[in-house]
Amino acid sequence: MLVGQLLIAGSEGLAAPQLAAFVAGWSAALELVERTDLLVPGANPEFHAAMADLVRRIRDAQRSVLADDDEV
Repeated sequence: MLVGQLLIAGSEGLAAPQLAAFVAGWSAALELVERTDLLVPGANPEFHAAMADLVRRIRDAQRSVLADDDEV
């Protein structure tokens, strides 16, 4: 729910090029967070797995929010 609210609030009133940049920036941030091997290389495997799961859940929510109503 939080991901949906952030996406909707952040994209409200944006023109198409600005919306594309917003979504691209959001995706790039997720890619960065996903690279726990580089960000926190000494973390235990459970941390890396938990972060991968979190990113997966955020991406699932993002797809759901951005999906066409006919596709959901």
